[in-house]
Amino acid sequence: MKNSFIQSNKIVVLSCLCILLASTNNFAQQTKKTVFKQANSAMENAKVMQADILSPLEFDNAMDRYNKAEDKFDKQRGIEKVEELLTESVNYFNRAVDFSISAKIIFANSLNAREDAISAGANLYARELWLDAEKQFKEAAEQLGKGDRDDSYEASVEAIAIYRKAELSAIKTDLLAETRRLLKKADEMDVADKAPKTLKKAKSLLAEAEKQLETSRYDMDYPRTLAKQAKYEAKHAIYLYKTINTMENNNQELEDVILGMEKPIMTIAATSGFVAEFDQGFHKPKEQIVTYVKDLQEKNYALDAKNIEQNYMIGQRDDNIKVLIKERDVLSTEFEMEIGKRTADMNKKMQDIENEKSMLSKRVSYQEKINERYELVNQLFESKDALVFRSGNDVIIRMQGFGFDVGKSNIKPEYFSLLTKVQSAISTFPESKVIVQGYTDSFGSDDSNLKLSQERSDAVTTYLKANMASLNVGNISSVGFGENNPIANNETVEGRSKNRRIDIIINNDETIFSQLEK
Repeated sequence: MKNSFIQSNKIVVLSCLCILLASTNNFAQQTKKTVFKQANSAMENAKVMQADILSPLEFDNAMDRYNKAEDKFDKQRGIEKVEELLTESVNYFNRAVDFSISAKIIFANSLNAREDAISAGANLYARELWLDAEKQFKEAAEQLGKGDRDDSYEASVEAIAIYRKAELSAIKTDLLAETRRLLKKADEMDVADKAPKTLKKAKSLLAEAEKQLETSRYDMDYPRTLAKQAKYEAKHAIYLYKTINTMENNNQELEDVILGMEKPIMTIAATSGFVAEFDQGFHKPKEQIVTYVKDLQEKNYALDAKNIEQNYMIGQRDDNIKVLIKERDVLSTEFEMEIGKRTADMNKKMQDIENEKSMLSKRVSYQEKINERYELVNQLFESKDALVFRSGNDVIIRMQGFGFDVGKSNIKPEYFSLLTKVQSAISTFPESKVIVQGYTDSFGSDDSNLKLSQERSDAVTTYLKANMASLNVGNISSVGFGENNPIANNETVEGRSKNRRIDIIINNDETIFSQLEK
């Protein structure tokens, strides 16, 4: 009886200890989450901006402080030191982000080559070359961080060359070699007996990809896309062969096949909020689904633009708060220092602070006027025609309802009405500078795309000059960025069409105070 009582007490004590330990761990985790919240946010922001590859020195310093803070926190070595390390970490992360913004422009070609290599699977199928390229690119970024632009440029050029080699190697290793293996397997299975058209398409795409790799030595985008399509169609042909075989073996009739095809479309339609009807075939539900997806895309684009604007306004609010806090602290410090000084000197200091506050008030007024004009511009465009958003004080008009034919730079008459709205938008900021930015898709060489994008931006600039009598020609300029900064997937026809675009940048700076106050 006594032993049973002791045993029961032991169980109770152990249970209490387990509960206490679990509570302690939960508290520790929650405390850590709170303490590291700002640093974690700064780290994620830095990664989104690719600061780990564009600003490795600052990013590594940030991670060093972060890891030390984590180690000290886990070992309970003093919260003050942890907070000090995390503050340093956040500062380094923020500096890395600031540096990455300019580095993205400087390393635009390097980043393009890197993305192309990733798209071809070079990080998996040309691992040695990929690591060499990454090492070289890191060297370029580090040299730029040290202020040595010449060495940085040389290293970035070398990185581009290695990325291109890795991309080509991956295309040959993964895409072409794997496609040949699949086609050999398809021949052994007699896939041509059940899916001859798809198999023929795969072989044709493979042959064209091989041809393009030999002739298009300065552009891997097109042959890479062909190679990917060839691999897909080879797998597609094998799938069709197996599916048709299964249908025949199960004695399925054509009606069963069509009903089976309708099921996934019915599911997609139901998820989209409507009932798919096939009494007139697949066309009607297909159009309904396409319309639904396009509407979602437009809403998503609009939401992105709104988020950019909100983030900007939050940043402006935080900046204003920081200015006011700084002025308060400066005022308090100066007040303590000036107690023993002459009253006249104090009055002068107070007047200086009042002047600064007056300037801050003018800037707030300036922001309000910018906001009013931004709203006017935003109301000019429907989402299908253009997206309007803010970047700092700049107003950006991304004309997604405007495009160019492949390889062309002429403006088609169907876009004149949209350009008329652009003219109205520019007139809303009469003294601002306007930059017309032209872009292409990724097919074609870098040099030809850069030239074509410049021709496109020049065409729009010439049109605006010719049709806006009030436009100060010295305030408008054009620049082509080639295939840099794509906004859609270059491997699809629709994506390439979106990337052949024009962005209008209305550049507003504080030198136009007087104009806005009129």
